[in-house]
Order: sequence, then structure tokens, then C-alpha cells
Amino acid sequence: MIMNRVFFLILFISLLVIPLSINNVNSEGISYFELITEIGAGLIKDSEPVKEVEIIISEEQKAQIRKNLNSVTNSQNGFFNQYESLQIDTLKGVNALIAKHRWETFSKTNNGIKGIYLSGYHLLREEKINPIKEIVNNTIVNTIVLDVKTDNGHLMYDSQIESVEELNNERIKYDSTTLKYLKEELNIYLIGRVVAFQDPIFSRKYSESAIIDSKTNTPYSQDGQYFLDPSDQNSKDYILNIALEACLLGFDEIQFDYIRYPDTSYQGLIYDEESNFENRTKNIDSFLLSATNALHDIGCLASADIFGYVLNAKSDNGIGQYLETIVNTVDFISPMVYPSHYSRGSFGYNYPNNHPYEVVTASLNQGLSRGVDQKQLRPFLQGFWHSSKDVALNIKAAEDKGLDWIIWNNSSVYQEDFFTKIES
Repeated sequence: MIMNRVFFLILFISLLVIPLSINNVNSEGISYFELITEIGAGLIKDSEPVKEVEIIISEEQKAQIRKNLNSVTNSQNGFFNQYESLQIDTLKGVNALIAKHRWETFSKTNNGIKGIYLSGYHLLREEKINPIKEIVNNTIVNTIVLDVKTDNGHLMYDSQIESVEELNNERIKYDSTTLKYLKEELNIYLIGRVVAFQDPIFSRKYSESAIIDSKTNTPYSQDGQYFLDPSDQNSKDYILNIALEACLLGFDEIQFDYIRYPDTSYQGLIYDEESNFENRTKNIDSFLLSATNALHDIGCLASADIFGYVLNAKSDNGIGQYLETIVNTVDFISPMVYPSHYSRGSFGYNYPNNHPYEVVTASLNQGLSRGVDQKQLRPFLQGFWHSSKDVALNIKAAEDKGLDWIIWNNSSVYQEDFFTKIES
């Protein structure tokens, strides 16, 4: 009788714990809580004192009991591990929904994303940041793109990545408190720009991760630009870790620039994987997709800057940016549709830079005609080498298509009348 009670007591406790891993009511309609209640009532009913009986358990029986108990313990541990994993997956899903909702709410409230680029080096310079604050306060501009990792390979924040100490590449301009204050002061959507596969510091320090020039057996340089190998795992891990750190600092979105192979016809370059269309697009697309998923998990959206001609090119043009695939890897793409960057004769104009509205319109039409969603297409527009009227015409071309936009000027200099809407 004592053994029976011990057995039922163990069963009673087990039924209190184990159902946590299954439905309260099973597929046959049996309620586990009702079952527990019945067992408990039985224990109480049979609880009259009885004469003690000596029970002898053999070593073999003890071993079997231990085995059974271990099995129950392992089952419970397995459940708790699964439960923890489910919690993490749920939290990741919630973070992604929050990030998307934050963007949707901001965009709806502010009639879209209308941004300007601010160099990370200029954030603490009053002669640069004060005019930008005036523009945000007095015009339709509501978004700032701020450097996280620059073209020079510098990080604008205090990174905890192990290799950073050896690279000595920090040029700290902000922390999470700085970003929080900036967002609240200006009520902006904040995008962190991460220069990806162009990095002179990392390339020269870790040459095994760089694209190698076979003639010199040294990292390849193109007009002072040094490119990391997109097929190298260390390069990809380094860039991704920076993006994740930046997201946790308080950016709403991470934007990858130089997310490509070098644009050159030079054949003497050495990669970890052969440079062909399949490998190039695979490496660029897979990196962006994994980065986007990882950023969603911790509450940020992701975007990618691409060359303007990608909107009309039928191949990847040797750089790994192919419109039909890259558009599926991120939340937004930002083609750099700068009129000054199109060659003579483009879209029927001898001097495309003299026709900003027509050139930007034609380029965006090509992207939209190839199935890019309107909400996903957010062009970078030209804020340099143009008059105020010309910059405004860039903006008008994007807005006439119902698109969000960002203005690029490397010197972080903008005029308020850039953003005066030109009437049709």
C-alpha cells in the first residue's frame, strides 16, 4: 500500500509538471487537470493509517527506478529546452513585427521617409549638424542616414568586436544615449549606414580576407579603395557583427553600402570562390538575407544601396547586384539614380546631368516595371553638383512616383530650398 501511494504521489507530481509540454486537453478530449483531480481524490480517500510493511528492493530494481527517473528528468529537460527555444523564436518574431510597425507608423504619420545623409565625422561639428537640425525642423525632411562604418573603415562608436582593438579603427562620435537624444530631439527615423565590402583597414590588416591582386600578391586597390572578398566568411562575419551592434545602439534600420564586388574589368583578381554570376549573386544575396533576418530578430529593418544602372541591367554587371534577386533579400533597396553618374546618351540625353527629373523618372520606371514594390524602392537622389532647383527636381521625380527618398551629399551640406516642393 505504501508503494502504491509512493507511485501515485510520483504520478501526481509528474502530471503537474509534464502537461506543461502538451495540451491541457488531449486529442481524445481527456483533461489532464481533471485526471490530476481524480488521482488526488483517490489519494485522500485511501489515506487511512495502515500497518507498515517492510519492502525490499533489489539492486536490479533500484537501477531500473533510477533509469525511469532519469528518463522523466531528461524528458522534462527536453521540454524546458524546447520551451526556451520557443520563447526565443517568439521574441524574435515580436521584434521583427515591432520594427516593421515602427516604420509603418512613422511613415504614415510623416507622409513617407524623406531623408538626408549625414557623415559620421560631422555629427559633433556644430557648423554641420546645426544647419541639418534646422532643415529637419523646418522642412519635410524626417530621416537621417548616419555612418556606422565609413568608407575609410572607421567605426563611429565603441565596438566590442574582438578584432577592433587590433584594427585600431574606432573614431567614436556617439553612443546609445547620443542616438536616443538625437532621435527624440528631432523626431526622426534613424538609419545606420554600414560600408560593407570596401574597407582599407581590414583589407590590409587581414589580407587573407581581401580580394588579392595576382600581379602584386597584395590586397587589390581601385583608386584607393580596398575591397574585402564577399566569398570570405571572416569578412562577412565582421560586417554582420557591426550591423548587429549598431542596431542595438538604437538605429531603426541598417543600410548596407558597397554591398558588391569591385566594378572593374580587371581579370587578375583572386577570390576564395571563382568570380562568376552564380557565385557573385549567391554571396551578395545570401549575406544580405542572413543579415536581414538577424537584424529583424533584434528589432531593426535592413536596406541596401545599389548602383542606379541595376534597375535596367539584365545581368549583375560583374558586381553581384542583380535586381530580381537582391530585392528579395532586404526590406528596402536604394538605387543611386544620380543623373551625373549616367553615361552620355543614357535615356536619350547627351548630358544626363542636365535633365534630373527626366533621368530619375526614367530610371525609377525601369525598376518599377520589373516588379519592384513601390514601398520597397527608396532611391538615393543627387544632392551635389546641382542647383537647388535641380535637387528639387530629383525629389519631384521620386515623389511623382509615390516613392520615399534620401538625398546624398558627401559633405553633409544641404540648402533648405532643396526641399521646397515644386508645383506641377
